[in-house]
Amino acid sequence: MLFKRQKIETANLERGMFVAQLDRPWLETPFLFQGFEIREDSELKLLRKFCRHVYIDVTRSSLPREKVLQALQPRNHEAVMNGRAQAGARVAAEADPSTLTGRVMRVVTRLDPTGALAAKIDGHRQYRNQVPTAREAPQAIRAYDAAVATMNDVLVHIRKGAGVDVEKVQTAVKPMIDSVLRNQDAMAWLVYLRKRDEYAYHHSIASSVWAVILGRHLGFDRQGLDTLAMGGMLLDIGKAKLPESLVGKDGKLSPAEFDAIRKHVAYGLDMLKLSPGINADVLAMIEGHHERADGSGYPRGLKGADIPVFARIGGLVDCYDAMTSHRPWAQAKSPYDAIREINSLSGVQFQKEMVEQFVQAMGMFPTGSVVEMNTGEVGIVVEQNRIRRLRPKVLLVLDADKQPLREYRSLDLRKCPSDQSEGNAYWIARGHEAGAFGLDPKNYFIG
Repeated sequence: MLFKRQKIETANLERGMFVAQLDRPWLETPFLFQGFEIREDSELKLLRKFCRHVYIDVTRSSLPREKVLQALQPRNHEAVMNGRAQAGARVAAEADPSTLTGRVMRVVTRLDPTGALAAKIDGHRQYRNQVPTAREAPQAIRAYDAAVATMNDVLVHIRKGAGVDVEKVQTAVKPMIDSVLRNQDAMAWLVYLRKRDEYAYHHSIASSVWAVILGRHLGFDRQGLDTLAMGGMLLDIGKAKLPESLVGKDGKLSPAEFDAIRKHVAYGLDMLKLSPGINADVLAMIEGHHERADGSGYPRGLKGADIPVFARIGGLVDCYDAMTSHRPWAQAKSPYDAIREINSLSGVQFQKEMVEQFVQAMGMFPTGSVVEMNTGEVGIVVEQNRIRRLRPKVLLVLDADKQPLREYRSLDLRKCPSDQSEGNAYWIARGHEAGAFGLDPKNYFIG
């Protein structure tokens, strides 16, 4: 009988094995995250450097069972290396898709083969909205407004030569995380409503919210969500060191001006790297949020998996929020159009699997989107359907002739027929830009 966990000499390890336990505390090694599948030779070298043996989880290893049995037999390092060379590249087997853990871990291992992301995730954690959107709205408003006041104060002090008050920022993000965990739709809708606010303040808060929503979808633990929230809030903190005339310039930047703007990454790191309460993942998120999967980003031109996971998330949410915001040189896109553009960049500027998860977290028609139904009626998306992403809850506000309804009608598409052959079927025919039909979502926010 093959037990779930098997002790194995590190000389006999192979790619595809899931390391569940070391022969020493994890903190005494470079592996800060507990549990990962071996995908790279560099991981094998580190394991052999720091450990004599480890325990592999057979059920979570993608290596075929017969290969695991062979590896449990005593062999020397040279034989292992020769066997790997003969075997060549393997296609990793997917985790059991019939279980929640299997589905989560299958996604996670695609997102981050090193296992660093997997360690932030509990495969049994699945967040759900705990309260209705209407009930959460007042708390979301208080959390958001408090964050605006905090970032305003922090940026003013930085421009006067002071450092970043990290403790104050941490205090501001906690209520926002709490609100997203109770109900992500209230905070998401509120972010869209504040798009006309000062961009610098709004962008930092919105990036933080989008990052937490993605982390929530992925099942991050609270520590991971705290890191995402702090990283999102501080992505562009270095811009406070740049001239306001440059940051807010109305028009295309010259090459010299663009080079100057790029320095905000280094300025931000300089302010934060010695600050207590800022962990390495927050710094990585800030440093790498302008890197791109195809190597076209800055400051280091990193590619693919060389970009840290938190930086990949930071880059994605930063780009999405910029697309949906009014800036001096660009008009805001609708949430629907922004999601479509992000999709078009999948596998090019952004990791394909990360984009897939972001779209699932936000919905193809994000909360706050103006949508037109197959009947011609127009509504605003007020809540996501976590299972069927094209079937959110919509508040209908205009009739088929695009005239205001006497009474707004809540339509849960999940409960409506979707078969187009049925006469009473409902589906979203198209998304519209913000402000379409003269609609201001603020007038319909259920706060």
